[in-house]
Amino acid sequence: MLKSYYDILNVNANSTKSEIKRQYHKLARMYHPDINSSLEAEELFKEINKAADILLDDNKRKNYDKLRSGYTFKTKQYSASSNYTYNDLFKNNKNRYETKAPSPIRGDDITVNIKIDYMEAILGTTRTVNIAQSSVCPKCKGHKFANGKICPNCNGQGEISTLRKINVKIPAQIKNNAKLRIKGEGKSGKFGGENGNLYVIITIEQNEDLKIKDGIVRYTATISPYTAILGGNVAVPTLWGEATIKIPPLTKANQSFKLVDVGVLDEKTNKKGDEIVKIIIQIPNEISKEELALYEKLREINQKKKNANSIS
Repeated sequence: MLKSYYDILNVNANSTKSEIKRQYHKLARMYHPDINSSLEAEELFKEINKAADILLDDNKRKNYDKLRSGYTFKTKQYSASSNYTYNDLFKNNKNRYETKAPSPIRGDDITVNIKIDYMEAILGTTRTVNIAQSSVCPKCKGHKFANGKICPNCNGQGEISTLRKINVKIPAQIKNNAKLRIKGEGKSGKFGGENGNLYVIITIEQNEDLKIKDGIVRYTATISPYTAILGGNVAVPTLWGEATIKIPPLTKANQSFKLVDVGVLDEKTNKKGDEIVKIIIQIPNEISKEELALYEKLREINQKKKNANSIS
């Protein structure tokens, strides 16, 4: 048996026009395709609009009430001998309230910035980034309403935000301001649409002491005065990890040393180049009284040495 239009709008035959209109707006909002995308809601939305079209029109409502009471009548459109149902009244306008399912909507892209140092840019590295991603609310399935009320799980947003950790692999030899794309790791799509992408912009923090020019790695190592005089071991960075160079006694400022097979890899020959290490002798910013006394003693010894050489 067909459901009456009064039942569809949850009103009775004695309801006023304003009461019917108020109930119609309430139900139309609840089952509108932009809010509720379920197939059941779509059908209900059509029925609600059909019922409102009849009951909010005085003449249509009057004729409808006559049909409900079993009264048959003759009009230009309908024969008195015909047996019409409710749907027969609208068969010529059945597409008037047709609604389409919501079109898929692609999720928005997300852009983040990552800083890496010079060595990481050359060798490649991995970074973990925290991304706030949106996903369809599991309670209301993105419809924003649940059980006829605003969804308490997403506060009527239709989606929820969660923090995700994503490992981003940064390739070797990457350039400053390069943009990496991680497909599908952006915001979630809606109504079956694909997710957006995650874009990672790389910023390289330059190392003034380590540079590559014309395929040659050059590093400036700073040593103390006593290391320059006495000699010693100094750790220096290379493209392939840390290395140690042996500083001989009486090393002079701007003197250079070569480290073999720690430079840029030649992809054609599969051989590594060299690294040139330039020595800088640094005078300390602060010095203790004991150290100062030792330097005074060294100066006296050096002066006596000069005097002895001048006499001879």
